[in-house]
Amino acid sequence: MSPKDAARGAVAGLPMYDWPEVHNAVDVLWSSISARLGVAGIDAPASVWRPSDIADLWDHPDLLVGETCGVQIFAEYRGRHEVLGVLDHAVDGCRPGEYRSVVVVRIDDPADELHDLRGRTVAINERRSYSGYGVLLSTIAPLATDGRFFGGVVETGAHRSSIREVAEGRADVASIDAVSWRLALDHEPAVDGLRILVWTEPAPAPPVVTGWANSGSREALVAAIGEASTLVDLEVREALHLYGFVPRRASDYDVLFAKQAAAAAAGYPAVA
Repeated sequence: MSPKDAARGAVAGLPMYDWPEVHNAVDVLWSSISARLGVAGIDAPASVWRPSDIADLWDHPDLLVGETCGVQIFAEYRGRHEVLGVLDHAVDGCRPGEYRSVVVVRIDDPADELHDLRGRTVAINERRSYSGYGVLLSTIAPLATDGRFFGGVVETGAHRSSIREVAEGRADVASIDAVSWRLALDHEPAVDGLRILVWTEPAPAPPVVTGWANSGSREALVAAIGEASTLVDLEVREALHLYGFVPRRASDYDVLFAKQAAAAAAGYPAVA
């Protein structure tokens, strides 16, 4: 879908785990959702939109279905997005609808525990990400001294880029969304040079949302996404590590706000 086409009507996207290697699987999943929405009388776009700037999808005035980071629900998109639920990826140690991150270092790094990383350089994907940045606030806060723990920070723009930064020695540690880590194990050679130091605590997974203007169709949207994510071809579900769909509400993400507020209250508002 081109930007011009997107301007004409509703748009949809599932960008959180839409790596190039699984574009086809995401396309098939969306086609299944779109077909079910059509049966329900909802005029859904035939394909997902992949703008060069993901914010264009989130900010679109007629966002039918999108996927965002949980912290955005209580931040810039509060009152603008209605939470529908989460695509469940059956992350280890999590209940359905939850996820967590892996804190990774190079395979030959001598660190045994988090406190061994004091003064090191951390790679983060972006500061509005919970899994790659926000979770570090609550995980590292108890170890910080005068509001600091790491010696430097490199902002990479994506989990995959953070993996490469650590593997290639430009950073020492990164927090990687566990689903992205699975995709990296499938498709990113740089993971062979890394190991998991610790897992973070479970949290609500990235929400599938709709623009507030479409909130009246919530029931139909939830039903269509739920059916498609369960019944789409096994090959697609395996490529995306997809196990189903769990309905959620915006209030489920208050816990993320509370975690970050507690970290800030402890005097640790940033990783470096």
